[in-house]
Amino acid sequence: MTDSTATGYALCFTGARSLNKRMSLFIEGVLAEGGAARVLALPRGQWSTQRFESLKADVTTSKWQLSLQMSPDRRLKVIFCFHWMVLPLAVIVGLIRRVPVIYDEHDHYELNTLESDGGSVRRWCSSRLIRIIHRTMLPFVSVVTCIHLANGELKNHLQKWQPRVLELHNYPVAAWSDVAPVFPDDARLCFVYMGGVFEEKGVGQAAEAFLRLPNILRQKCELHIFGGGNESLMERLRQTPEIVVHNSQSPEQLRKFASEHRCCGLVLYNEHPRYRLIGTNSRKLYEYLAQGMPVISTMVGELPQFVNEHKVGLLIDSQISVDELAGSMRRFAESDSLWKVLSENARRLMTRPEMTWEHEWRKVVDSGFFAQ
Repeated sequence: MTDSTATGYALCFTGARSLNKRMSLFIEGVLAEGGAARVLALPRGQWSTQRFESLKADVTTSKWQLSLQMSPDRRLKVIFCFHWMVLPLAVIVGLIRRVPVIYDEHDHYELNTLESDGGSVRRWCSSRLIRIIHRTMLPFVSVVTCIHLANGELKNHLQKWQPRVLELHNYPVAAWSDVAPVFPDDARLCFVYMGGVFEEKGVGQAAEAFLRLPNILRQKCELHIFGGGNESLMERLRQTPEIVVHNSQSPEQLRKFASEHRCCGLVLYNEHPRYRLIGTNSRKLYEYLAQGMPVISTMVGELPQFVNEHKVGLLIDSQISVDELAGSMRRFAESDSLWKVLSENARRLMTRPEMTWEHEWRKVVDSGFFAQ
């Protein structure tokens, strides 16, 4: 960021008050460069900054906006838009204020409505509306950023209307791989699931598979669930003595847990159309690996190729067979050497500078639009 931008602020438009991980990382990038941020959101949900990695800025909130590190002398330098619904407003403000607009498409299901409530008519209408907004608004933005899907599908799609598209892979910040483990070699093995707690995300199958392990193996293993979602499922899991359900944790708390336990991460995407396109948009996969966790992953999208190429885990079918998942858990539980080899491979991979969010963020800064 240039000196002039460092004295300014970024205006961020989004569709709801809760800031997801992607938005939080963008904002933290602005703050790290010496800038400030003001977030305008539709009055949906509650303001939440829990997904920030390490927020140290002054934060103030009101019904419509959240401000970070703002002061009266700050000038608007750039607009970020994180939701198609408010993209027309972001473009209008950008044209009026004569500042660059950067649009981030971080959820491909919003483009194709592959995952939504309601029937086929509603999904068709939503899809048409989203595409109309993209078709009419994207030519007026300065640059589009997006996640990487299998075969670059999302980037290719967005380039129909805006040739300047940057793929930003969902790699974790360097802090995820900075902490050295402190657990003994014979520490209990913890199977870990992070993310939305829903049946369709394999959480129920993970619990069932764990309980199928022989008693002698369960005595030296644990299953930990981190996240929120379906309350009835979470309550059922809480009532199972051998499964530990945590409330949603901050990134620092998750890193602290992983640094003190010998863990194996669960990446359980099923055959839903949304997940068939998985590329590098599975942030939890890379957060697991950065902490030295080998993974048990389903074979969807680009995950099998990645896991096999780097030798960082075991693969199961995309139907999330309970028997197959239990078999993979058993292999890790019975072989400390298997866990150790794959864990070392994971750490070695994630210490590469290009496997960090900081490396991805430089693409935004170096685009030039951010520093105008």
